[in-house]
Amino acid sequence: MKVNLKEIISKILRKQKEDKRIKFFTAISTMLAVIITIIFIVYFKCHQSNMASTKLALVYTSFAQGNQKQGIELLDEMISKYPKMPAAYQARLLKADISTQLGVYEEALKLLNDTVKDGKPEKIKPLAQVRIIYVFDTKRDYFNAINASKDFVNKYSDHFLIKDIYLNLAEYYLLSGSKDEALKTFNEILINFPATPEAEKAQKRINEIK
Repeated sequence: MKVNLKEIISKILRKQKEDKRIKFFTAISTMLAVIITIIFIVYFKCHQSNMASTKLALVYTSFAQGNQKQGIELLDEMISKYPKMPAAYQARLLKADISTQLGVYEEALKLLNDTVKDGKPEKIKPLAQVRIIYVFDTKRDYFNAINASKDFVNKYSDHFLIKDIYLNLAEYYLLSGSKDEALKTFNEILINFPATPEAEKAQKRINEIK
């Protein structure tokens, strides 16, 4: 039997070309599927973000109109439906403020700790930490107010509220009976923030304590 080598080679080459085309179109299809998925995810997140922002606007409107019950219900709905959206973290701060006013401290602390941990955008985290300090201050739990203040100092040393946090930390030490720690903190204010109104207040308190 005569073997036509040229014809066999030709068939092999045609087969390779077909395989390459199949692989090429498979790659194109896969890439398109990935792109469509990404577009869908981005659209879904944008839609959710817009919905959450709209809900937050309704919350402010409700409180402005004196309808606190509806405002709280909307806050709960936002936190439940859009838990990871920036607007939902703002809702957590508002709900925590209301809970603190009502004396529901554990609920307020949970909302605030969640925001400090995962809040978006990043600038909302120190605002939540300040509120944690305030919750303990309201409870007159000065031990935990000290710890929360120290956490703020360690995490957000460049924040615009840092000088106030230092001053309050010193006062919490005094209220808890730690005079030496209070003086140490007031002196840290003099060193870290010289020629500021806070430094003047710190020096005045040092003079009063001594």
